[in-house]
Amino acid sequence: MPRSRRAGIALTVVPLAFALSGCSVVAAFTPHVEPAIYDTAKEFKAADTSPIGSPTFIPDDATVIRVDYDTETGAAIMTYASKKLLVDGVCKTQTTAPKPTIDDSWWPVTGIPSTASKCADGWSAFAIGSQVYAARTAAK
Repeated sequence: MPRSRRAGIALTVVPLAFALSGCSVVAAFTPHVEPAIYDTAKEFKAADTSPIGSPTFIPDDATVIRVDYDTETGAAIMTYASKKLLVDGVCKTQTTAPKPTIDDSWWPVTGIPSTASKCADGWSAFAIGSQVYAARTAAK
């Protein structure tokens, strides 16, 4: 096989392997950002979430909870699927939609609303369909 063809295949396959791996690529580029994935709200609530606080806005029906948090600054981003979206009465006011300092492939690029719900512990959350996205500003 010619060398240029092998290089072309490698340039196609390697990024695809990263995309399909299910792992967060963010940690490869920013070593102080830690990713975590929880299948259910019950699993998330049972875990040690002290680095990100206790996001009390996550409803019991939340699934596939993904979190990336910066171990140096305390900033974090999160997403999960839920029919309920947010726990009633926890996020009482509106704020500008967050522009997080952490980025990952699952954070939306388009369709972000201009406002979000302001929640406890510095979190701001918004929904796109039944998917909730939340960001927390640096705490340190």
